[in-house]
Amino acid sequence: MAALQPSFSSLMAMNNGCNTMKFPKTALLPGFGGISRPQDVQDRNASLTCSRPRAVSVTDQSVAEPAKPRQSKHTVDPAAPEFLPLPAFEDCFPRSTKECSEVVHEESGHALKVPFRRVHLTGDSGHFDTYDTSGPQNISPRLGLPKIRKEWIDRREKLGSPRYTQMYYAKQGIITEEMLYCAKRENLAPEFVRSEVARGRAIIPSNKRHLELEPMIVGRNFLVKVNANIGNSAVVSSIEEEVHKLQWATMWGADTVMDLSTGRHIHETREWIIRNSSVPIGTVPIYQALEKVNGIAEDLSWEVFRETLIEQAEQGVDYFTIHAGVLLRYIPLTAKRMTGIVSRGGSIHAKWCLTYHKENFAYEHCTP
Repeated sequence: MAALQPSFSSLMAMNNGCNTMKFPKTALLPGFGGISRPQDVQDRNASLTCSRPRAVSVTDQSVAEPAKPRQSKHTVDPAAPEFLPLPAFEDCFPRSTKECSEVVHEESGHALKVPFRRVHLTGDSGHFDTYDTSGPQNISPRLGLPKIRKEWIDRREKLGSPRYTQMYYAKQGIITEEMLYCAKRENLAPEFVRSEVARGRAIIPSNKRHLELEPMIVGRNFLVKVNANIGNSAVVSSIEEEVHKLQWATMWGADTVMDLSTGRHIHETREWIIRNSSVPIGTVPIYQALEKVNGIAEDLSWEVFRETLIEQAEQGVDYFTIHAGVLLRYIPLTAKRMTGIVSRGGSIHAKWCLTYHKENFAYEHCTP
């Protein structure tokens, strides 16, 4: 109940112990065009003496004071953030242990250690094993996670290939370390994983620059996966907090994480996130592209967007959200929608399209 007090305070203006209700403007809402707002409603409310129950803490008999919002500080030095402490795995899961099962990749001889969480049941019930996304533990974010994929990538690059995607290898009939890793996690045959990737029914988001990644697979015949969104803003831009969000998200089961940062130090924030992430990292490139043109959508271009895509891909981003479906001919259809275009990225593209009356550059260049 104590947590409700700030919400009440923000919705009502206090006036000598009375709550002066803030009436919404209804002139622009469907069906409310002919309704006018009473001019004297606030004057009448101000003269009333009223009493409403206040939210109180269940553990404290005194009236709870509104909680002050936590003041977030901007990162002082992006090269040396002051990272926040994270509870240990054992503290979060007191009846669980983090285990690894080992499987050998036949072609390379690499021994892959695939993590899982073992939940110890009460009494004589034994235990059961479950999927784990928490990543390596007790490692300083300043150092970053172990680069478990470095040897895998180095071996393949020495062999030389026109492409290095998992689909390319799958179509060649090659079971990569990533495919074997995913098969072990999903308790499926490696050949089945390869076949699904080759047919385009599953993907393994795994940028070759993201060496800290513990591979995972997304597809109709595999376990359900959950994504978590993080990211700073112009108001709150802290590398420390974003890495902390990442650690908490993966500790509690996020299979992928998207960095939607729009504030300060976007590149540096993403670098620290990738270096400390054992799960795939995704982005919405149009966000950073917009920041590069000082937030002016009309100044965007395919060249700026392409440059941003390459920058993020070379950094290690595993997957992108690209709003290529916002087509010029469809934008007028959104005019009568109650909520308009709810996608931030989509609205950015739409504004550019309407300004120049040109087709979406993401559609023209990012679709086959």
